[in-house]
Amino acid sequence: MDANLLIIIVPIGLMIAFVFINGRSAKKGRMKCTRCEGTGEINEKWPDVDAPGGWHKLDGICPKCKGKGKV
Repeated sequence: MDANLLIIIVPIGLMIAFVFINGRSAKKGRMKCTRCEGTGEINEKWPDVDAPGGWHKLDGICPKCKGKGKV
């Protein structure tokens, strides 16, 4: 293998490895959802004069994080 080719291939390989490692760590560092507190499920009820019974209820998957628990 030619030395010039090695000088080109090695830095490119290192850059690819660096991008791959940074991409994985960025996903792990996501913050916990504040609406569902990281569970992905919500059970909320708040006053709403237009709703039947006077309350608006929301149960199920968190709309903020879409059930993942992290934002």
